[in-house]
Amino acid sequence: MEENKRYINNLYSVFDLPNEGELSVEGNEPTRVMMIYDRGLNLRKFQVLNRGLPAEAKNMITSWLQKNSHICDAIHGIS
Repeated sequence: MEENKRYINNLYSVFDLPNEGELSVEGNEPTRVMMIYDRGLNLRKFQVLNRGLPAEAKNMITSWLQKNSHICDAIHGIS
């Protein structure tokens, strides 16, 4: 029997990061983030959607996500 391999070619995911630990920022609300993944372009990009956050906080969060997450996290959840 042939194995049916499936791949994700494009993925857009919006999720909320809890405001705790390394990623804590001003306020009590979670930080809303959008991840864009394109297999063909070898692109994985994060964008913080909270408009009120300072640029420094947004950069810290996106840098942390780039270093500490994988595309499978978007499917199975970030641990």
